[in-house]
Amino acid sequence: MIWDNTDYGRYQVVEHTGWRDIGNYETLEERAGVYVFANVDLQVKYIGKAGPGRMVKEIESAFDRGKDYGATRVMAMYTNSDKNALSLERALIDKYEPPNNYQ
Repeated sequence: MIWDNTDYGRYQVVEHTGWRDIGNYETLEERAGVYVFANVDLQVKYIGKAGPGRMVKEIESAFDRGKDYGATRVMAMYTNSDKNALSLERALIDKYEPPNNYQ
């Protein structure tokens, strides 16, 4: 499913990075939130959660597990708590059903 830009304003997202090249993830802030992998057409491939201070480490872990398959873009959506990040992750996975979440 193609990314819906209205999701930025939902689920207690306090800030988002916008889409960037997947190789440019190391500059993301280490805050609680959700990261999304997508292809060039913004078809969502994987959605993951990161706790406070773990965004880059969680993305690297997703790479190690092959969750970036077919992805060329990454975006982070920051929340004000780990609990809200978990709720956001669940809601987005339910909505987009990303294929790499179900491998």
